[in-house]
Amino acid sequence: MSSPDEWLALVRWRNALLSAAGVFAGAWWSAGQVTLDVALVMLAAIALTAVANATNDLADIDIDRVAHPRRPLASGRISTHAARHFAIACSIVAVLLVAIVDWLLALLTLAVLAIMWAYSARFKRYGLPGNVAVAVLASLPFLYGARAVGEISKGALLVMVAAPLHFAREVAKDVDDAAADRGARQTLPLKRGIGSARLCVGAAVATYAVAVALLGFVHPLFAILLVPTIFLAGLAVRRVYRDRDGAPALLKAAMALAIAALIISRR
Repeated sequence: MSSPDEWLALVRWRNALLSAAGVFAGAWWSAGQVTLDVALVMLAAIALTAVANATNDLADIDIDRVAHPRRPLASGRISTHAARHFAIACSIVAVLLVAIVDWLLALLTLAVLAIMWAYSARFKRYGLPGNVAVAVLASLPFLYGARAVGEISKGALLVMVAAPLHFAREVAKDVDDAAADRGARQTLPLKRGIGSARLCVGAAVATYAVAVALLGFVHPLFAILLVPTIFLAGLAVRRVYRDRDGAPALLKAAMALAIAALIISRR
């Protein structure tokens, strides 16, 4: 029988908590309050992250046997049958949780789940469109949190700022995994070359930096607190250009700092 640690690894529990924190930060920054509705949406975000990672690993099991052999599915510690049923159960839980809060979020969640399952089954193989889809989906916790407190427009602003950083991380991950992906996926580094992928990462980080600068005109304290995230993202670009691993981890750290900046900047 699979241990709890293996299921936590499948879910990527740190990513799941980061998604929940994104909901919390979106609600707090938008309205200065965290209600029971927000708590329910935070739980839904954890369930959606579980779906995303379980379906991703189901689609990538052959690639992961080369690139990430210690992952639960690749190592055989969790069966594909169990992981698929787990993803279905988490999908149902996510919809039910947000349906309690808001019908619009329930509809959005159905669309999100459709994209997640389609991404893992098909879009993931084609690189850039999948990178864009994941970048948007990964930014949605801010929108969920804002909607839960009736401030969806503020959440949309946060999504527009966050999406370039998530996109940079997705392409950087494809750069790191290029050798394992060869023959199985048509990612940007494999289709257009490592040079094009590096330019894409750099352009995405530059777009994020510009978005932060523009944000400074309306939310100066928040923009100032985001400066360290630009520094970390710049270090990630440097690693990509020097053909060194670790850029995705730096970009994830930048995302965590951005969530902290959201919470701190609320006055």
